[in-house]
Amino acid sequence: MLLIVIVVVIVLVFAGDSGKTPKNPTSTSSGVQSTGGAHPPAADVSITSCDVDSATSFPSAKLEIVNHSSKPSEYFIDVEFVDVSGTRVAEGAAILNHVAPGEKAEDTAGGLAPVSGKITCKVTSVDRISVVG
Repeated sequence: MLLIVIVVVIVLVFAGDSGKTPKNPTSTSSGVQSTGGAHPPAADVSITSCDVDSATSFPSAKLEIVNHSSKPSEYFIDVEFVDVSGTRVAEGAAILNHVAPGEKAEDTAGGLAPVSGKITCKVTSVDRISVVG
């Protein structure tokens, strides 16, 4: 099961890579101010639920993304899963392609390690890259 999750993540990471460097990427990470104007990329993402699968013990964070920019964009979102003591116990990611301006999209960032007990989910970085064309 873990091997399947890892293979899917690798495929998703490389599937959207065109080999070109974007002209004006806009990104933010925890504690870093973006130059994205009134709507920095992190403001586009919210966590709607944070759970641990009872069968697999893998954590997941359901995400809602609203593209507040004026151009279709791709999103690269990193999430961490933290236990009650404040220790990061797993990480996950989500990749969304071609989210239109004003469009709302949903995705899930799944953790790649089993966890136990109660967790909290936190978005640690959001990269929003305008799609040309």
